[in-house]
Amino acid sequence: MRFVHRPIARRLFLRATVSLSLLGLLTACGGGSTEARLPSVALDTFPQGLGRGYPLATLDGVPANATLRVGSPAPDFRLHLDDSQGIYLQDLKGRPVIINFWATWCGPCRLEMPDIVRKATALPDLVVIAVNVQEELQPITEFAADFAMALPIARDEQGQVRDLYGVRGMPTTIFIGRDGNVASVWAGVLTPSKLEEFLTPIL
Repeated sequence: MRFVHRPIARRLFLRATVSLSLLGLLTACGGGSTEARLPSVALDTFPQGLGRGYPLATLDGVPANATLRVGSPAPDFRLHLDDSQGIYLQDLKGRPVIINFWATWCGPCRLEMPDIVRKATALPDLVVIAVNVQEELQPITEFAADFAMALPIARDEQGQVRDLYGVRGMPTTIFIGRDGNVASVWAGVLTPSKLEEFLTPIL
């Protein structure tokens, strides 16, 4: 029978414990995404016209441990075009941003969309990202044509961005200041007066 001297055994145990702790810490810090952050292009290089290329909304290269809090940085996600080019939300820092979660079957979304599109057209510095949640491309393009949505329509096919932002119903709109922080969150239809109220502080 082999015996291990107690001090040596204790050192081996401590070394193994520390190694396991470090491994757990590194795994936790990695979040849900182990992919590297992908290169970005300028939003101005996105295709012009309806839907601006209908990019996918993904969490590629984004840590999955962000949470939505007013006054804190907006959780990051990527708008990913078919040619593999794209841009992260964080890359838009310095401009006011509206993220509007919507669906074609949502009546209140139809009510508010004309006012949102008007603001996006009238204020060139304002970025409006219309995040469609888990629908096929055809109804999305038809909706975009109905409302002349010449702005980025992000297709959240898996509902990942919806979940990241804790969206429970649609429409839900997030207002982000030039500093990249969430200024306000509104769940429900945006009347023209409400839209103005939330927009003014971030412009």
